[in-house]
Amino acid sequence: MSIRVGQLIGMVIIASGLFFSPATGIAADFSNILNKIKLPPGFKISIFAEVPKARSLVVGAPLNTVFVGSRHGTLHTLRDTNRDGVADEVKLRSKGLNVPNGVAFQDGILYVAEMDKVSSSPIPAEFDTSLPVPLIPIKADLPNKFLHGWRYMKFGPDRKLYVSIGTPYNIGMPEGLEGSIFRMDANGKNIETVAKGVRNSVGFDFHPKTGDLFFTDNGADGMGDDIPPDEFNHVTKAGQHFGYPYMGGKSVKLPTNKNENKNKKIGKAPAGIVAPVIEFQAHSANLGVHFYRGRQFPAKYKNDAFVAQHGSWNRSSPVGYQIMRIRFNDKGEAVGKEVFANGWLKNGTANGRPVDIAELGDGSLLVSDDFANVVYRISYGK
Repeated sequence: MSIRVGQLIGMVIIASGLFFSPATGIAADFSNILNKIKLPPGFKISIFAEVPKARSLVVGAPLNTVFVGSRHGTLHTLRDTNRDGVADEVKLRSKGLNVPNGVAFQDGILYVAEMDKVSSSPIPAEFDTSLPVPLIPIKADLPNKFLHGWRYMKFGPDRKLYVSIGTPYNIGMPEGLEGSIFRMDANGKNIETVAKGVRNSVGFDFHPKTGDLFFTDNGADGMGDDIPPDEFNHVTKAGQHFGYPYMGGKSVKLPTNKNENKNKKIGKAPAGIVAPVIEFQAHSANLGVHFYRGRQFPAKYKNDAFVAQHGSWNRSSPVGYQIMRIRFNDKGEAVGKEVFANGWLKNGTANGRPVDIAELGDGSLLVSDDFANVVYRISYGK
């Protein structure tokens, strides 16, 4: 039996209770946040849009429609139609989804990662934002466990869709796809594990020159304020192991005797564990990653990576709540890190939590914040 797209849209509206919000302006005054943010000279930050619980971002082409995932069942789209740096169209495209944190975009088609599946839209989602976003699963057997169950995904330069699967433990032996980043064709076929030994990656991107995958990984909780480090990792060949549940950071041994997975023992560590290229402060919760490809920022930022630190929740003194810059050399190697934007945390109190980073066509950066419920825009110059 064949179903036309129009029939399918109607079915999805009825089944999922989809609805749309009208275009909205920025109603609240966010100066109490913006005035605290410190950036390098010449940069400025503003509010691009108000979006409830904004998480992962992806920018569609050619219209620069921004798709925003969440951990609260909703999917939004944003548009700046007059190109003034503020979204004049904010629409709720879907609700009632199963934690649609991950969003990706290729060839005009939107892909959404929920906890238990990855789906694609059968119609172009960018051009007519008055239409709903019907979703057809392309892989529907992901581990449906809430702890670290919010998916992150992105298309690579090989046109394959990369998806991260966290482990539902502090220390525990992963099962199946848990603790990995895998890739597949855009139709969900030809699945291949790219990285193993990953506790919980909620951000990755591909170096613009080398095409290599770099990803963040959040270390185990419950081991104290300062261990193990969060990680920034470099994949040089498919199937590499990045340490979990044996190692955290470059040198911290994890307490494997505290295995929380009673169904599977932690055996001997595999040979050839790959150490991170950059270590971050423990519990700083490094999430979204974006390599800068544009021309608006000064040339020295080209091909460097920006990392959103969501901030700690279980540390005696809070850390994170900022954006880091990872410096790269001409060979595509990470050579250092520095703070790019901070001020969301002051005197132990946070007023924002950066989540993900994306780039608009004009070279400015968008940053989602699921605490302040906004998407910021960081620009350079006038």
